[in-house]
Amino acid sequence: MVVLATSFPLTVLVGQHRQLSAAAAQLSRLRHENSLLAEQQQQLNSNAEVKRLAQQNYQLVQPGRSLFVILPPAGQAVAAPGAPTAGDPADQPLVSPAQAPNMSPDPGLALVAAPTGGTGSSGGTAPTAPHPSGGFWSRITGSLEFWK
Repeated sequence: MVVLATSFPLTVLVGQHRQLSAAAAQLSRLRHENSLLAEQQQQLNSNAEVKRLAQQNYQLVQPGRSLFVILPPAGQAVAAPGAPTAGDPADQPLVSPAQAPNMSPDPGLALVAAPTGGTGSSGGTAPTAPHPSGGFWSRITGSLEFWK
């Protein structure tokens, strides 16, 4: 009895019991997760679920059908994150090239700044964007304003 008590302390037995119960709990969680994944696999094997996911996630449509995306009217905020911006981008006012954001596909390329001030007939004033209500020709002349 003394040999058994000294060679197998009680704390080691209690520690092993805790490890065994933790392993059993982990095994139970993994079996539950495995059953959920097996159920999801059965759903994904059906054609109806594949079609639903293709329409929902990738906006794919069946042959002979059309997809329409309705944008909210200009001026209304979009509530859902990641949703398209409000209105048509063509309705937005023009931006002068000097104030345009860097749209370079390579972020390592240097941003070329437009000259400010100088020797032209403009007297060094910065160009202003025309009002969008000016019509087609005012928008054309406004977009070519940087040639002044």
